[in-house]
Parts: sequence; C-alpha cells; structure tokens
Amino acid sequence: MASKNRQVWIGALLIAALGVAWYRSQVYSGPPPKDRPQLILMTGGSSPYWQLIANGAEASAKANNADLEVKLLENDEDVEGQIKLLAKMEATEADGVALSPLDAQQQTRFINELAGDSVVVTVDSDAPLSNRLCYIGASNYAAGSMCAELVEQAIPAGGKVAVLVANLTKNNVLERKQALEESLQGGESDTGDTASNFQIVAVLQDEGDLARCTEQLTETLTEHDDLACIVGLNSYHAAQILKVLEAQQALDKVKVISFDTEDATLEGVEQGHIYATVAQDPYQYGYEAVRWLADNCQRSGNQLPLVGTRSTVHISTQAIRAEDVQKFREQYQKLLGEPVDSK
Repeated sequence: MASKNRQVWIGALLIAALGVAWYRSQVYSGPPPKDRPQLILMTGGSSPYWQLIANGAEASAKANNADLEVKLLENDEDVEGQIKLLAKMEATEADGVALSPLDAQQQTRFINELAGDSVVVTVDSDAPLSNRLCYIGASNYAAGSMCAELVEQAIPAGGKVAVLVANLTKNNVLERKQALEESLQGGESDTGDTASNFQIVAVLQDEGDLARCTEQLTETLTEHDDLACIVGLNSYHAAQILKVLEAQQALDKVKVISFDTEDATLEGVEQGHIYATVAQDPYQYGYEAVRWLADNCQRSGNQLPLVGTRSTVHISTQAIRAEDVQKFREQYQKLLGEPVDSK
C-alpha cells in the first residue's frame, strides 16, 4: 500500500513538473532574440542629472550593439507629461524600454502593458509592483540613511529640520524620506516621548514648481526662526534653498544637506553654504540600464527571467564635502559631454 501511494505521489509530481514547464514555455516564452535591439530610454526630465543618464545610456548602446531612442521630458518631475508619453507608446515600438517612473502607482498599468511585448527596466526610481524585470539605481533607503548621518554631523546637538520633496508619488523620494525620518527620529524613550534630539517640523512638497518651493520654505523659516537644518531630497532643491536663505539673511545660519551634483549644488558645497550633498551616479544608471536591456533582448525568450521576478542592480552613492568637490567635478565634466537631444 505504501509503495502504491509513493508511486501515485511520484506520478503527481511528474505531471506537475511537466505542467510548469509547459506553462513557462507558453506564457513566458517572450520575444525572439534580437541581434541589434531597438531600445527606448524615457527620463523624468531634461536637467543635467537626466542628461548624464542619457549620456550613459547612449555610450552603452554603442558598446552593446543596440539602437537607442531617448525621450527627455521637457520639464523635470512632470508626472502628467510622462503619463501622456507612456500612453502614446506602443509595446511594439521597441524591444526594450528603460524608464524612470514619476508616479509608480499611476504608471504601473502602462509599464505592465509595455512588458507584455518588450523587456522593461526601471532606472533611478522603481515601480516595484509592476512587471518590470529589473530596477537599476541607488538603494534609496540607504541614500536616505546617509542623508540622516550627514544631518547628525552637521547639527550634532540636534534641532528642528525641514525636508523638501518634489512629490510623494515617486518611489525613490518615498524611500529617502522614510529612511531619513526613521534614522533621525529614532524610537521612543521610557516615558513614551521621542528619544531623538531631532525634530522634523515640515515636509514641503512642491511638485517641481520652483516658485512654490521658494514660498513654502520662506513660510517655514518665518514660522520656525530656530530651524537648524534644511534637507533637499531632489536635485533642484539645493539652489532654491540657498536663494531663500540668502534672501532671509540666514545663509550659513541654517545647515543644508542636499541631493545630487548640479553646478549650483557643487558651488554651494565648495563655498561652505551646503554642509554636504549625496551624490548618485546617473551616468552609470543609464549605462547599466541599456546594457541590461540589450543583454536580455539578445537572449532567447526562454532565457529571460520570469515576469514579476524582483531583480535589482544597486549602484552606490557617496557624500561630497567641500574637500571632495574639485576631484568630483573633473570626473563629472568628463561624463557629461554634449547634451543629448530628445528624439
């Protein structure tokens, strides 16, 4: 009887294995391999940060035998503009697509439609619930933790902190903000009060609108005249923060921590107006995104990862202080090169 049951179980397992193999071949067979795949990169703007991603992508396309079309959003952080571009795209337009989703929740549907016929990766910011095959960029939670460490170094006695964000729809900003809050505000003391000496008094959301950013920060400085530190979590924030502080005659009275390495940001760090900035490697993001796309498009469909597989390529960030600026700027200029036009 035991032997018969064992045979039944073995038979059932064999049938199940055959079923999985058949389902894999039917559902996940994917497109045939392409010797020279057609790829698309869709950015989240056209500022120097996005130009570096595009430059890295174009260099990678040449190195990896692929044709690349770059779609640069005219305005940074333009969620509606990016959604319109995505809605117009046909899955058959390209063999592979790399994009930086500005609103993961709204755009997951479009990403899934593209992923039906194309290899899709996310770059710089993720849409983790979509059918993208890979995310390429920083660990934004780790970058947010690094930002918190810089705040602690800049104001070791603690104090009030204001945080600037473009929006609360983009996955990378959400992760940075979460890590910053958890690292700075810590747990609770025995009395139930927050144990940390750091208090985040405002999270200012500007949707990429510079006038709104200026207005909100000015109001916050008026309301909290003892503000100790301002943290900008997007690349354009540093320049706006310095303009507001100068107008309020508070330059160097309030410590500043920023993200990315635009010219105004590096100048602010070099002059000591910005304590430090968290530098990403956007050129490498673009390079790795296209390399990954080309590699997967040049494989047969059965070699592709399963749809829904959670894969990431994390590229490290670094803190740039005044003494690091000259060397970093030299490396940065070599990579920036000529601007990439949207095609």
